[in-house]
Amino acid sequence: MNRAALAIGMMAGLVWAPAFAASDPALQDFKRGNYESAYRAWKTAAEHGNADAQYNLGVLYLKGQGVPPDPQEAMRWFRMSADQGNAQAQFRAGEIREKGLGAAPSYTEAEHWYELAAERGDPDAQASLAQLYEEGYGVDKDVKRAVMWYKLAADQGLTDAQFRLGFLSEQGRGVPHDDAEAAKWYTMAAEHGYAPAMARLGSLYADGKGVPADNLKAYFWLTLATKQNLKLAERQRDQVIKKLTFDEVTKQEIAAANWKPKPIPARNPALIY
Repeated sequence: MNRAALAIGMMAGLVWAPAFAASDPALQDFKRGNYESAYRAWKTAAEHGNADAQYNLGVLYLKGQGVPPDPQEAMRWFRMSADQGNAQAQFRAGEIREKGLGAAPSYTEAEHWYELAAERGDPDAQASLAQLYEEGYGVDKDVKRAVMWYKLAADQGLTDAQFRLGFLSEQGRGVPHDDAEAAKWYTMAAEHGYAPAMARLGSLYADGKGVPADNLKAYFWLTLATKQNLKLAERQRDQVIKKLTFDEVTKQEIAAANWKPKPIPARNPALIY
């Protein structure tokens, strides 16, 4: 991508005012649940061409916060912001087209918007584009290309992408079968609180695949996944518990109760999600 063109596109979003900061009054109103006030402020800024405000306004219309839900109006504002180079707005436009909100779904149009945002480094778009390639929706199926996009998103801390890389490594799809590689990606996602990754990591520890067999760690991760209502993890944990003493179970229960996930990498503080 032409870097000069990218810089010009990004600057276009600043024609009315500097990008909003985390201290923006409208953003504070939104966080307090005063959606109507946030809507009024962002509407004024959006009408004057502020790309961040246009994006935020689109989210309000998409979710029905401060205004009746209106996917078509959301799409209109997302497109305005996207045309100024806002990658998150491009992702949202793709999401609307993929899900068919307000109009018939179109994987082809979704792919167009996802690729624009993915090339600008948006991790949500990178993962969504990867999924299209993994499944062959709107594009020729290409799991290796999916892996490439998943890795870009995973390296930015997106837990969905980290989990998919773990699963593909475990299955040997698009990459050589490698349980150790699967465990690596599952661990990254699990440490950020992603329940499906916790469940798979617990299973790997229980079976000794890709990691040394360790029933204590298996029970710990399966317990955390169970707390997020994953029934499969609960059934697997019920098998592991048979191999542990009462004291071992108690210690892992306490450890799970005190466990805190690592924080998710921060996004643009001027935008709502």
